[in-house]
Amino acid sequence: MVRLISRRFTVLTAALVGLALVATAVGPTSPASERADAASIAPTTVTAATPPGFDPGFIISDDLFYDGGALDADEVQEFLDEQVPACAPGVVCLADYTQKTVTREGDDVCGAYGGRESETGAEIIAKVGLACGISQKALLVLLQKEQSLVRNPAPTAGDFSFATGYACPDTAACDVEYSGFYNQLYWAAWQLKRYSNPPGTTEFFTSRPIGQPSPIAYNPDASCGSADVTLKNIATAALYYYTPYQPNPAVIAGDANAACGAFGNLNFWKFYSEWFGNPTRGSITQGALDDVSVVRGRVVAKGWAIDPSSLRASTSVRLTVTDAAGRIQTTTLQAGATTRGALTFNSLSGLDHGFSGGTEVGTQGLVQVCAVALPLDGTSSSIEPLGCTTVFALTP
Repeated sequence: MVRLISRRFTVLTAALVGLALVATAVGPTSPASERADAASIAPTTVTAATPPGFDPGFIISDDLFYDGGALDADEVQEFLDEQVPACAPGVVCLADYTQKTVTREGDDVCGAYGGRESETGAEIIAKVGLACGISQKALLVLLQKEQSLVRNPAPTAGDFSFATGYACPDTAACDVEYSGFYNQLYWAAWQLKRYSNPPGTTEFFTSRPIGQPSPIAYNPDASCGSADVTLKNIATAALYYYTPYQPNPAVIAGDANAACGAFGNLNFWKFYSEWFGNPTRGSITQGALDDVSVVRGRVVAKGWAIDPSSLRASTSVRLTVTDAAGRIQTTTLQAGATTRGALTFNSLSGLDHGFSGGTEVGTQGLVQVCAVALPLDGTSSSIEPLGCTTVFALTP
């Protein structure tokens, strides 16, 4: 059984948005645990102030993070080639990396993985993302923020051995049982998906609830303190389970030597923004108007609605009712009732997305009822019409 392991404290490990790269020295390979410890205590580049838009409670939207089909192997390879057109002489970098992979059976977290005698790094990234339902873009960002593998023309063997920082707790050396690029990538993706408590698993990860303030530390040193963060979605919660620290104000201001600094989750947001665009850009609300009835002069609409940027949060629905005399009434319903409808959209969505309600009509005749799913506050999701239905109303 896989151990659910706390992530090591992560600091800045590579160039950030709009900044010049600092060359990585080529030298003899050192033990992985020593390099991991060194990477945990000091950033390797000078940072600039964080661009506007970083929200520690909303680092990436759920629909972008859990998109296992974001990139195929050819697209991953093209991206890696763009980042490092040529490896350093005599060195294998991620763009040219290959290894043997083993077959893994699927479980409630990840689907099956078919191993091969030789697979490229790009193929492994694409297949792991597809098997576990984690975006290949997110996995590329993870590899960069943990070991600078994506942009490094001269990585060491140890950089590949603990490529994602999985099984590298804050208080001990990395566990060699989980070493190796394929091993690291698979178990990191497995763990990131497991944090969402997918169907078939237990509700083990509940200490960072969505929509409620959670204390998140600034640093492994408890004396550095913490601050409450209201997490808006399960993807952001997963990042904090994996790297349980937030950047303090000095880090956000661009101080590379900030006391009590932690850069990992800020770097995730910056690298994703630089490479793939805004990680919290708006989604399109989803849902269905399943049933409309008239009971004693009252129109009642039922269905489900969801904002994909936060799969577990309950959104609202705007109902517009036009009666036989042309009078228009609007009402807003909270989509928080139990329903299985949203599970058809995404298996991670949970059950709290149903709505039921309506308004009185005073004129007998045909009534048109239309519904739209509204975006969550703090997101830039666009409104999606759920449809319209016409029913006949009898006055009581």
